[in-house]
Amino acid sequence: MKNIIKYLCLLFFCIFAIPAAVEAAGTNSLTVENNKVAVSVSIPEGKTETITSLRMQLLVTITSGSMGEPKFQFENGLPSIIQDAAISSKGENIYAVDLVLSGKKDQDIFGGSEYVRLGTLSFQPTSKTYEIKVEVVGDGDDGQEPSVTYVDANGLSAMTAPLADAEPVTVTEANQEQPVQKPFNPKVKLTASVKKGSNRVNFKWEKVDEADGYVLYRFDTKAKKCTLLKTIKGADITTYAKTFPYGSTYAFKIRAFKENADGSVKYGYYSSAAKVKVSLAQVTEFSPQYQSTSKVRMSWKKVDGAKGYQIYRSTKKNGKYKLVKTIKKGKVTSCSNIKHPDGEVYYYKIRAYAVGSTGAQVYGSYSAKQSAAPQQPKLRLKKKSTKQVTLSWKKVVRADGYAIYRSSSKSGKYVCVKTIKDANVTSFTAKLPKGKKSCYYKVCAFEKQNGKNRMGAYSAVKKAR
Repeated sequence: MKNIIKYLCLLFFCIFAIPAAVEAAGTNSLTVENNKVAVSVSIPEGKTETITSLRMQLLVTITSGSMGEPKFQFENGLPSIIQDAAISSKGENIYAVDLVLSGKKDQDIFGGSEYVRLGTLSFQPTSKTYEIKVEVVGDGDDGQEPSVTYVDANGLSAMTAPLADAEPVTVTEANQEQPVQKPFNPKVKLTASVKKGSNRVNFKWEKVDEADGYVLYRFDTKAKKCTLLKTIKGADITTYAKTFPYGSTYAFKIRAFKENADGSVKYGYYSSAAKVKVSLAQVTEFSPQYQSTSKVRMSWKKVDGAKGYQIYRSTKKNGKYKLVKTIKKGKVTSCSNIKHPDGEVYYYKIRAYAVGSTGAQVYGSYSAKQSAAPQQPKLRLKKKSTKQVTLSWKKVVRADGYAIYRSSSKSGKYVCVKTIKDANVTSFTAKLPKGKKSCYYKVCAFEKQNGKNRMGAYSAVKKAR
């Protein structure tokens, strides 16, 4: 046995580089079960690589009474080739227990879980009454901070993780009648969501009845590190919301906590990471219209959180677009006097921008691509008789003609009743339907673009009768 321990010590400390300290998380490593002590360990926080070797050291002190050498029994089914417990005397009434697990290159000591029970430490009392203290110690001197040493599948270095929750336990003759102390180790399921175009992230998680609250963290997926975001007191609270800068994908974790009578705090396992992307909304209701024969005016719907907008154009709908205008105010929803030569066909698109978490500009999605279109005509109606009505409007800039539509209801289906292919014709006399049925009209201008009619916006609807 001692030869195995020596071999593994060389494996940990001679072959590999100097140990690197990492943060650990988990529940208490020692739990009293009747007159025995269950020994367990949680996977170090943020550790995703397979852990193939593990070393943990205990110190057993007889504070009153007497006993023989303690024994350690490993749990059945632990995924490791070597399982060894070297127990040695450190002086009168003091024993050291050196636990070692070691497997193959890809053999995971934790078996894919975040928590593993190593086994049970039992005692051989030789007196009717006794008191035995068990504690986790660090490698080397007994006074070091409790820790666990491990090697991952990369085999580059042995790493030491401090065990913040490895509190000493005491076993007495009275413990035989006490109930089993269950560890506080719930794992909460967390979800994070955000509405399209919003930067307010909504969190929701499952309630843990025995908890006193929850701790929400930002999780750095690259550094595998949690940063405190919010401490929520109260087991019944299962929602929270917070705004974040646009343009980034965020990850979060949560864990429950329980406050003990002595003021100490126990934490459950970290949840799985919940990811959410906070993006600016796509610009909608984008409408470029001819302002004159050589200028274009465009309008769009405001994007929440926008600091401004960028307008692009191209001679082809799916061609290369060039930036032609930057609007530096997020509340602005229109832009005029963009030069557009007479006779030319251009396609336009727009996107919103904001300042991201790093201080750099981030962008929303582009709007739909639109070519400039003729303006909306202002329709007038004049009834000539019970059978006819005259529709008229002013000439529209860059129009090549007009289309007239009619419906029997204001919000119903409209049918084109006349297409005028002369831009100078600005009136039309229509025959009214027979009977006293309601009759509604609207008109739009169009321009010939690449062999097709580009229809402009419809006029306001007018009722003939």
